[in-house]
Amino acid sequence: MLRLVADGFDTAHIARQLSYSERTVKNVLHDVTARLQLRNRSHAVAYALRAGII
Repeated sequence: MLRLVADGFDTAHIARQLSYSERTVKNVLHDVTARLQLRNRSHAVAYALRAGII
């Protein structure tokens, strides 16, 4: 999911690609940012890039 965010896709497109609802995508991204104490989606993408996840 973070890879799709990093590629610049919006929530609706990510939901269609992964066959999830938009609400599920938002919840997953919120949970990741909260769990890792990140500020927003951009910060999550930067974190994932530095960590070698994506």
